[in-house]
Order: sequence, then structure tokens, then C-alpha cells
Amino acid sequence: MLTKRFLTAALTFSLLGSVWLAGAVRGEPVRMDDIEGLETALSLQRVFATVAERVSPAVVVITNKQVRRAPDHMQMPPAFRFFFGIPEPEPERRERPRIPQPAGRGSGVIIRAQGYVLTNYHVIRDHDELELMLHDGTVYSTAREQLTVVGIDQHTDLAVLKINGEEDLSLPYLQFADTEQLRVGDWTIAVGAPFNFDYSVTVGVVSQKGRHGMRLHALENYIQTDASINPGNSGGPLLNVHGEIVGINNFIVTGGGLSRGNTGVGFAIDGGLARQVAEGIIDEGEVVRPWLGISMQELDSELKREFGVEWGVLVSEAIEGDPAAESGVRAGDVILKVGDQEVESARDVQFAVLGYRPGDAIDLLVHRDGEQMTISVVAGKRDADGSRAEDTTDVLAAVGLRLEVNAAGALVVVAVAPDSPAEAAGLQRGDILREVNRQSVDEVAQAVRALQASRGGVAVLYVERRGSRFFVPLRVVE
Repeated sequence: MLTKRFLTAALTFSLLGSVWLAGAVRGEPVRMDDIEGLETALSLQRVFATVAERVSPAVVVITNKQVRRAPDHMQMPPAFRFFFGIPEPEPERRERPRIPQPAGRGSGVIIRAQGYVLTNYHVIRDHDELELMLHDGTVYSTAREQLTVVGIDQHTDLAVLKINGEEDLSLPYLQFADTEQLRVGDWTIAVGAPFNFDYSVTVGVVSQKGRHGMRLHALENYIQTDASINPGNSGGPLLNVHGEIVGINNFIVTGGGLSRGNTGVGFAIDGGLARQVAEGIIDEGEVVRPWLGISMQELDSELKREFGVEWGVLVSEAIEGDPAAESGVRAGDVILKVGDQEVESARDVQFAVLGYRPGDAIDLLVHRDGEQMTISVVAGKRDADGSRAEDTTDVLAAVGLRLEVNAAGALVVVAVAPDSPAEAAGLQRGDILREVNRQSVDEVAQAVRALQASRGGVAVLYVERRGSRFFVPLRVVE
């Protein structure tokens, strides 16, 4: 038995040795030059290295500096201090100048030679000073009036900065790709400053396009990628192998717990949407968006059968006096197409309409009472604060709520987004919404209009939960 085991082990070792000798000769370095496909791999490697080398001068690092605020008890009125026995702060401490300190870091990308930089709004939010560093180490600061915030768009979490100087700055910049041609599986390259490691480059693929429903922002169109994106990558570019912008890196999904790192699920704002926002801010001073003035809901199987359609989006309300109602659209119409584009969700309608400009005539193919008809609606201009909306998803997405009318005719919370203002306010699925800002609401559109009219950034909701009624303050994202 021992002899048999010994022979088996010897034979195995001999075979392994033969395999090793087939790949290398004793006393010589192991070589791979004859491996099939090696030149293809080297060619791809050269592409990634060249793209990283050429695009890096157009990528910037942004530092958000903020003044450290005094604790709340230091800002109490004198009467409160007296009541709670809290001493007045020392005069020299009150008068000491407060210098902004780094509070966060992100990335950005130069999109025009004149020094226009695109980044995420959350990268610069609440800043007291911004510093922008170029690839060569040159630093520009808002405190020294070398850098200006041109405009922001909270609905997409984008912002545009401008490096001040002569019009012929002639900085290197990157162009946008046509993301309509982007395919799942295409290569992606992310450049940014994750965890303060400036100009880090990671490579992956497009995992999916058109992601939405995250309820982080009012307008959502994300490219999902497995190229590593981490804190600090925000605002930096996601590129194709041509070095063109396909997205602006925005956020990641982590494994939860204490993990803040990449798990292979990162999201970038679609480059087409980012380009539209940036051009609006730079060329017109604001993001100009069209609106129709309708509230919509998606069709389930029962509603499809009831309305006699196979697809489409149901108009639940055409707001009186707004463009759609003025053109003849009415509640109960089912929108089948916007222009030439078939639609199956409120988001489909929303983004199809965003392809037009205020004043454009938008043809809606609608189904009404068993017949199809085309209604031409001249798009209005949404207010700068976004309060005019073509569907109810905007303001509700911003606060993290999804509402529906139940069989009893009550307005019910059917979903609360994690880490949203609605969750922070303590709202729960199943809550019945009775009032918004002391106005009775029994339709989604009514609640939306009341939320839009909120003053001071807070709406007061009157909520019923398991027979009890109470008021809830809800922070409204402006």
C-alpha cells in the first residue's frame, strides 16, 4: 500500500515537473511573448494608459472649505443662556476670525477651454470657500476671486464653476459622447480623487443604462458602472475609450455597515443630461426646461384592460390653465407617444419632454374613448425653482415619497425612500395624508402643489396612522 502511494505521488510530481518545463527552461527567465492574443491585450493596455495620460490635464480636484460653526448652545439668545445657566462666550473667542477648513473633497472636469468646470452640486454645497486644483498643481480659490460658481441645478445634482481670467485661457477640456450610442458592456474609465488620492484611474464597463428610481434627485438618469468610484470621485468624468465624457460620477452603493468603499456598483449622471444642464447654465444663465402641466400615473394590468390599451401612461390630471389642458389634454387620456417615442412610464414622458425647449410644439399621441388622436401642446417654461413640473415625480422624488389613492379614496404613503427628508420626518408606509400646509388633500396632484407652495423649506403634514392623527414637519428640497 505504501509503495502504491509513493508511486502515485512520484508520478504526479513528474507530470507537474513536465508541465513546468514545458513553459520554462531551467536557468532562463519565463517568457510570454508567444502567448496567443498577447498583442491584443497590450494594445488595449496602451489605449487605457494613453487615455489616462491625455485626459488627466482636463480633470480637476475641488476642495470644499467651511467655517466650523459654534455649537448650538454658543448661539443661544442671552435669555436662554440665563435660564439654562450657560455662561456668555469669552469676548476674545467671539471675535476670533474663523478660517474655513477643508470639509470635503471631490472632482470636476473642464468642459470648455475658457475655464468652465462641471462637477456635482453636493461637492460644493454649503461651502464658505472653494479651492480648485489643476493637474499641474495650480490652485484657484473663490476667496481670492479666481473662481466663481456660475450656477447649480439641484434637480440633477450638478454645478458649473468658472476659472476667472482672460477669455483665451485655452485650458485642455473634454467633450461629451453621444450616450444614445453607448451600449451595456462598453468600456468605461473613471478619473478622480477617491479618498484624496488625486488623479486615480479605474477601468470597468457599462453595467446598465437609464437607471432611476433612487429618489436621490428629482431628475434621475444614471449609467451604472463597475469602474471603481469612491468618495472623492464625485463630480469627475466617466469616459469611453475615446476619452469622451459619458457620465459625471455621482454616487455608489456600498455593502452597508461601516463600509464606504466601492462594491462594483457605481452610478454616473448620464452625459447627455449633464451636457444639457451645463449648456443651460453657461449659455442661458439657468437650466431651461419645458413643462406640460399634467399629473400622471402608470398603468397596471387592470387599468390597461379598463382603458383598452397595451401600453402608455395615464393622465390623472391636466392642470387648468397650463399648456396641456389648454391644448385639449384631459384626465383619462392615455399618452402613447411623445413625438416619435413610445412611453410606458411617467419617467419616459418626463425625459421625452426634456428633449424639447419651451415654445416647441410637442405632439402627443393619446388614446381616448377607444380612439387615437394627436394633440399638439406648446411647451411652457418651467419656473427656475422647478415648481412647474410636467409630472408629480419631481417634488415627491425630492422628498422621498410615493403616494397613491387607495380604494377608500384616501391619499396613502406607499413608499418612503431611505435617507430622504420623508424618512427623517418619521413618515411610514401606510400613513394616510390628510393635509399639507393646512390644505385638505385627497389627490396626488393636490399634495404636490401644496408641497411646491411651501415656504421656508418646510411643509406641515397632517397624518393619520392606525387611527391616530398628528402633524409632521417635512423638509422640502428646494
